[in-house]
Amino acid sequence: MARGLPRGSELFQPMLASAGKDTPAGPLWVFEPKYDGIRIIALVTGDAVALVTRNGHDKCRQFPEITDRLRDLARALKRELVLDGEIVALDARGEPARFQELQGRMHLADDTAVKRLSSDAPSAYVAFDILLDGSDALLGDTWDVRRKRLAKVMRASASPVLRISTVVEGSPTAMLAEAHRRRWEGIMAKRRDCPYEPGRRVRFWQKLKIENRQELVVGGWTAPRNSRKHFGALLLGYHDTSGRLIYAGHTGGGFSERLLDEVYARLRKLERRTSPFTVVPKTNEQPHWTEPRIVVEVKFNEWTSAGLMRQPTFVGLRDDKDAREVVREPVSPQAQVIATDADDTLEAIGARRQAIGRASAVKPTRVAAAKASKAAKKTAVRLTPNAKRPPPKEAGRGKNALKSRSSAKNAEIVRQQLRAEPSARHAALQVDTSTKLEVTNLGKIYFPVPKITKGQLMEFYAEVSPYLLPALQDRPLVLKRWPNGIKEGGEFYQQKAPDKVPDGVRVEEVADDGITTQRRLIGGNLATLLYIVQLGAISTDPWSSRVQTIADADYSIIDLDPMPKATFKRVINVARWVKEELDELGLEAVMKTSGASGMHIVMALPRGASYEISKVLAELVARRVNEKHPKETTVIRAVKSRPQDAVYVDYLQNIRGKTVASVYSARAETHASVSTPLTWSELTNDLDPRDFTIQNVPQRLKRVGDLWAAGMRRVNRLPGIIGGAAA
Repeated sequence: MARGLPRGSELFQPMLASAGKDTPAGPLWVFEPKYDGIRIIALVTGDAVALVTRNGHDKCRQFPEITDRLRDLARALKRELVLDGEIVALDARGEPARFQELQGRMHLADDTAVKRLSSDAPSAYVAFDILLDGSDALLGDTWDVRRKRLAKVMRASASPVLRISTVVEGSPTAMLAEAHRRRWEGIMAKRRDCPYEPGRRVRFWQKLKIENRQELVVGGWTAPRNSRKHFGALLLGYHDTSGRLIYAGHTGGGFSERLLDEVYARLRKLERRTSPFTVVPKTNEQPHWTEPRIVVEVKFNEWTSAGLMRQPTFVGLRDDKDAREVVREPVSPQAQVIATDADDTLEAIGARRQAIGRASAVKPTRVAAAKASKAAKKTAVRLTPNAKRPPPKEAGRGKNALKSRSSAKNAEIVRQQLRAEPSARHAALQVDTSTKLEVTNLGKIYFPVPKITKGQLMEFYAEVSPYLLPALQDRPLVLKRWPNGIKEGGEFYQQKAPDKVPDGVRVEEVADDGITTQRRLIGGNLATLLYIVQLGAISTDPWSSRVQTIADADYSIIDLDPMPKATFKRVINVARWVKEELDELGLEAVMKTSGASGMHIVMALPRGASYEISKVLAELVARRVNEKHPKETTVIRAVKSRPQDAVYVDYLQNIRGKTVASVYSARAETHASVSTPLTWSELTNDLDPRDFTIQNVPQRLKRVGDLWAAGMRRVNRLPGIIGGAAA
């Protein structure tokens, strides 16, 4: 153990879990989330606290808020404690986040920075076992006994910094579904009757992973390409039973500019002349070798038949792990199912590609396409938690859907009624022959600068409805309501439909997560569109899927979101770089202004594509752009960790239930802007999103036509899963 730790610390090494070869169930088993953080044995003796990692490092300096609360707990109980648990980062909702969010804290040595990040990047200690409670050593007791003691101990703390793990009994089905929905690494299975065996890897504890993650040793790096700093890719390996370092592949994706600097500084200190790998790997760029002491964690799709990782992505540095202990872990059956399903789905709708930078589109043959279609339908059902049969065909995708004369005529009738009563406190709009809609406060100012009223916003939506409604057809809507117009702090979100809605307004039960349902407003008709404006919604924010095929995404979104110091000209440049990657990959996309400060680039998907596929596709493009332009772009999820002058290339909008403003949607901006589709030739340096407003977009539509509908008809043949940056 490291110097300076309490005497006896070496007796409390963590018990290690085995990779689950099946999914256990029954009364002898309990299940916990697999928390994605730093495994810590917490020793509290009097006023002394140690947060000990697996390789014996103390993390008290990096996590003082946890140290202080553990000391308070021991003082309140008036006895010593030894706990086993995980330090985790917390997201904006106070829920455990992914390991990447800890990267900014786990290596810090500067006390001022630590103090700042304790507030800006909060963490918690999730305890899941207890080894010592006062004078009682509990190693020989069963999990059941230890759990009861742990629960009693943790009740003495009211701090959210100290938590106890969630446990379900008997069957892992519900927790596995929750793990899929919340994108956990996996879950843990533990036997109730097992003792605690320090330092041993046991079958009583099993890791049931739903994504492939692996700790690996860095044996070298390759020279960077283009404007990339420091290195192109890390060369990674693991130890076999004889202690030899076996090459496992390379990864260049997943690095922020700060991490590039940090990792490279470590590599240079350990540089050597010869390769540490048993077999020297071939690389496309000049290799540099390093002493195999640095441990990193990567996520990847699968192991190839050649023993290399497919699509590895850097997750983080692991200075809590000893490089000599890194071996190749067995693939958990749960992760294999997910990887196989995703791989089959992608192969079903496109050909496998080579490494990033050398990818090229491959069109399947007619026979292959037929097989692909069949496989895609089969896989789409398998990936849907409660699916029992293939979903029905979508409605409303037709070229001329809702652009009939009657639709346009109804919209014009509504416009005339609104113009007749521009400031009415109450009016009854005849939406169509069978639907009347009560509206109020039409004269209320919604946009103070151009002095646009609620009634004028309704009039705009009625005018563009023949183009907008097909884009909203059958899609659940999320409402962002501004009942008093765009005033600071005056908005709130609404997910659930009101208990009572007017006749003609469409409401459906929607499976939010594949398990639970919620009543939601569904877009596609004029009455529903005008009703959400009556409720105070300014923008229209639809799901990427339709109620008939709720588990399938119709398109993949790349959201270019500038940080505060990034100009819109930088957004324009990033959009051009995205177009370069799309062209190289053989992909089609529609570009539109977000209506705020960014842009949306949207790729139409074939039927049966899951949300996971839409995210994978957007992430592929985002990471390629970020790899080539790391100074100007970022893919870091944590807002506070992003460079302030970068453009966030966001691929995480492709998650079930996430929304962005739809095409032809007004936005809650002072200039009453509209999310407007553009041709790529309009992506000029003088482009200004404020040029597209409620006042002029209807005229633009008459002039250029419906660019969105035309673009959505260009459905992409998806590429196969491809790896990170070429070594």
